[in-house]
Amino acid sequence: MISNVARPSSRLGMLRSIAVSLLLACAASSAASPVGEVTLLIGEARVVRPNGAAQPLRAGDAIHVGDRIETGGSGHVFLRFVDRGALSLRPSSVLEVQAYRFDEARPQNNEVRLRVEHGTGRSLTGAATELDKSRFRLNTPIAAIGVRGTDFIVQTDALRTLASVAEGAIVVGALGAQCPEQAVGPCAGVPVRHLSADMGRVVLEMRAGDTVASIVPATPRQVAAGHGLRSAAEAHAAESAAFNAGLRAAEPDSPGRHRRLDDEASQLLAGVSLPKPDPGATTPLPEPVVTQLAWGRWTFSPAANDTLSQPYAVASIGRHITVANSQVGLFRADDPSNPQKLLPESLDARVAFRLSRGQASYESPAGVQAARIDGGTLVLDFAQRTFATALALSAAGVAAKELRAAGVVRPDGTFAVRDPTHHVAGAVSLDGREAGYLFERAVESGLFRGTTLWGR
Repeated sequence: MISNVARPSSRLGMLRSIAVSLLLACAASSAASPVGEVTLLIGEARVVRPNGAAQPLRAGDAIHVGDRIETGGSGHVFLRFVDRGALSLRPSSVLEVQAYRFDEARPQNNEVRLRVEHGTGRSLTGAATELDKSRFRLNTPIAAIGVRGTDFIVQTDALRTLASVAEGAIVVGALGAQCPEQAVGPCAGVPVRHLSADMGRVVLEMRAGDTVASIVPATPRQVAAGHGLRSAAEAHAAESAAFNAGLRAAEPDSPGRHRRLDDEASQLLAGVSLPKPDPGATTPLPEPVVTQLAWGRWTFSPAANDTLSQPYAVASIGRHITVANSQVGLFRADDPSNPQKLLPESLDARVAFRLSRGQASYESPAGVQAARIDGGTLVLDFAQRTFATALALSAAGVAAKELRAAGVVRPDGTFAVRDPTHHVAGAVSLDGREAGYLFERAVESGLFRGTTLWGR
């Protein structure tokens, strides 16, 4: 007679089998989950999957752990990861996503490990690194790069790695037995070298066989190479062209050219007011993330109190200039499907944007001090092609002031207004989801000046 009751040992074996099956299923599911997405693609690129299958890369494609991304001679790929981290891969480059795990509730489980085999990549770390900076690593054939919360560019081949920092700091050590590629964070078993953005125009250089990286002055050739250009002269010409084009776009059109639209913008401004805090709100809305627009400065080091801009060579990667002043320019992501860089006719709604980030300073005969943006509103009427905005500005020892401006949005998504006390110039992303503008607000004793980014 055969009993229907399983023996204890058999039952235990069955439970173990079920547990193993579940773990394998979970692991397979985790491995199959995308860790990023291609948000911008210019030129030709392909992805080689872990099983060796290769296919052309397209905007919107999902990226998985183990994927190898290869750009052609004119290819440029921008990746956005699950923790809002990003990586921009320039032409003739190869990137491998070795690991990408993000657990906001348990930061100790985070792991971000990337490898630039050759070429040029720019990395902007995301939330996984902000929660625990020791959980990030970017490998090259000869160097291991850890971060201190940063935005940096790496150029590499099998014999040399160069790294420069736009924001924050990096830690570089020699890859090897004491600093294996499978580890995360800065190397603990080898000498390391630190580089931060405030160290000026220098780069970290490591050559094959070096035990420690060297800090060397950044040559014009290296600056040009980081920007994907052939020479320093070409880099200078590109920057000068962007600067002049941005200055022109930051000036309003001739008076009366858009009289009807100017009147409609004024009416729109009358209905715009600064948002008031909601005392009943327990959880504030998260700030909108802006990725298509970036402020690039014309100098390597930021001006006093500038917390928003990046070096021109970084901000302009995959972007084109819109408006500018003598300090910064607003760069907007390229869209290969929209070579004329015009707002599509399908944008016809009235949209209220939320302030994502902003920075301001107050300039007076006594000097320059940090100022605050205490609140703001931006409304765009895409059907009428008009905008209206307001900002609350304050600084220590200065009476609070309000900036208010309205005007026409041009077909290319730029806008600019100027009067004796106000100057606003900005642009909208080509999909109408992001905006940014620079501003000046003159007061009796000085001038408020700053930049903003908006999203929805």
